[in-house]
Amino acid sequence: MNFLLLILFLLSPFAVLSLNQEGLYLQHVKLGLSDPDSSLSSWENSRDDTPCLWLGVTCDSRTHFVTSIDLSSTNIAGPFPSLLCRLQNLTFLSLYNNSINDTLPDDISACQSLEHLDLAQNLLTGTLPHTLAHLPNLKYLDLTGNNFSGEIPEIGNIPSSLTELTSLVQIELYNNSLTGNLPAGWSKLNHLRLLDASMNDLTGPIPEELARLPLESLNLYENRFEGNLPASIADSPNLYELRLFRNQFTGDLPRDLGKKSPLKWLDVSSNQFTGEIPAGLCQKGELEELLMIYNKFSGQIPESLGECRSLTRIRLGSNRLSGEVPPHFWGLPHVYLLELADNSFSGEISKTIAGAANLSLLIINKNNFSGSLPEEIGFLKNLLVISGSENKFSGPLPESFTNLGELGTLELDSNVLSGELPSRVHSWKKLNELNLANNEFKGKIPDDIGSLSVLNYLDFSNNRLSGKIPVGLQNLKLNQLNLSNNRLSGELPPMFAKDTYRNSFLGNPGLCGDLEGLCDGSGEEKNRGYVWLLRSIFILAALVFVFGIVWFYLKYRRFKNARAIDKSKWTLMSFHKLGFSEYEILDGLDEDNVIGTGSSGKVYKVVLSNGEAVAVKKLWGGVRKECESGGDIEKGQAQGQVQEDGFQAEVETLGKIRHKNIVKLWCCCTTRDL
Repeated sequence: MNFLLLILFLLSPFAVLSLNQEGLYLQHVKLGLSDPDSSLSSWENSRDDTPCLWLGVTCDSRTHFVTSIDLSSTNIAGPFPSLLCRLQNLTFLSLYNNSINDTLPDDISACQSLEHLDLAQNLLTGTLPHTLAHLPNLKYLDLTGNNFSGEIPEIGNIPSSLTELTSLVQIELYNNSLTGNLPAGWSKLNHLRLLDASMNDLTGPIPEELARLPLESLNLYENRFEGNLPASIADSPNLYELRLFRNQFTGDLPRDLGKKSPLKWLDVSSNQFTGEIPAGLCQKGELEELLMIYNKFSGQIPESLGECRSLTRIRLGSNRLSGEVPPHFWGLPHVYLLELADNSFSGEISKTIAGAANLSLLIINKNNFSGSLPEEIGFLKNLLVISGSENKFSGPLPESFTNLGELGTLELDSNVLSGELPSRVHSWKKLNELNLANNEFKGKIPDDIGSLSVLNYLDFSNNRLSGKIPVGLQNLKLNQLNLSNNRLSGELPPMFAKDTYRNSFLGNPGLCGDLEGLCDGSGEEKNRGYVWLLRSIFILAALVFVFGIVWFYLKYRRFKNARAIDKSKWTLMSFHKLGFSEYEILDGLDEDNVIGTGSSGKVYKVVLSNGEAVAVKKLWGGVRKECESGGDIEKGQAQGQVQEDGFQAEVETLGKIRHKNIVKLWCCCTTRDL
């Protein structure tokens, strides 16, 4: 009977009293959290003496006190459980990647034993509690990926300030909405090695005392920091990471940066740094990433960087750098990204680029590079992008470029490249963008360009290309096509007779097609052809007219000269006293003065200088002229051909006759030269 009573006692509800106080605390914590995945189901076990076997709970093996709670990624939700701070020996707490919400309470300062606190990737909001500085043993703090706002608490407001945490090794505050300046007093944190306050809205300079710490990693990118980078940062013997991009820093980089530390990653992009690139950045031979785009750096690339074989990623674009690139810099064996765009670099690409076996992205556009493109580029099998537009490259495009089977982008527009395009372009199976505009290429467009199935952008405009457009080109699905201002001819492939390509073929006089703007279309180019035809006809007619005028003038002048000469050879025979000369008669023999025509000659009316009119008869086939009176001309008078030997006698007889039916004969003019 006693045995049975003992069993009943063990099974009674009062057995829950066997769970220690820390277990009871954790059960109360569970009641305050949402646990949709039942991740904390083990926390309901009331038959355990301690919570040491529950999920995420670790206890001291000797005392059985809870020392660590790790509930990372358990999908729990709710406010921060301040009750955990009653666990007097709790040194590690991680609630990483959950939905802990609301604000971080001030009573977090009760977690006096905490050394590691990770609340990253939650939903916490509001300002950081100033009581964080009351955690004297805290070494690791991660609050990233929340929605904190406001300023980092000042020290004169924190009784036991952040700088009193002398054992702190790492501070993670990135990706919040923190504002204000970094506080002073960093010199006390002698153990601090890693600081990340990036992606906030922090302002002001970097404190000198922070830069003097023996830091290994400093990330302050994407804030609004300003001022100079303290030179003391270069004295850190273990600094391997310095990321300050997207701030407002000014001045020169410390001259000794990299000389004393194994610098691996340097990113100072998108600031306003000036001066030259420090020559000792790769002094320890470990520099992998050198990112300095969008600044105002000037001068040349240090020769020493040409020996930095550890480099993998180089971005020096959008600065004021100049001079020739060190020859060995082109051929660094591990570099996959080389960006020198938008500077004032000059000289040629060195043949040492053949050593850049890992190069994928070559971006050197908007510089003053010149000379021929080296054949060695075509041997870099990993090249994905070649961007060299807006330089002064000359000569042909190397045939070796067709070996680049991985090439996706080839931009060499706005240079002075010449010669014919490579013929074996079918190997560019992955080419998406091809831009060779504004050069001096000639010859035909390669026929197999239509086999580049993924080609999306094609620009050959403003060159000297000739011949027909390859029919296979219409098989491509091009979003951008520009072949304008070349010397292409022949028929346009019918698939291009669309409004999309209206401006793609202009400036090719010999190119015809059913598209507005081409020679046999109905557009402006067609009308322009008609205008040129009419203009040509007009010019030809004008030339003929001018030639006719000149010809007529010369003929008339010769005629006038001939007449002037003829006047001197005429012989005048007068039968009455004359008040005029033979010259007046001869000047009046104009076709406009003809008043009659007969079988023997023409009759002219000549008005003399004294106003008197006379009739002049010019005989056919002879060299005779007759001067008759100014009275009425006998109408119907027959004039026959007069024989040469009887003409003289007949004229003399007529000159003496005085009869009312016969017109008075005043004179006779003769010559033998006509």
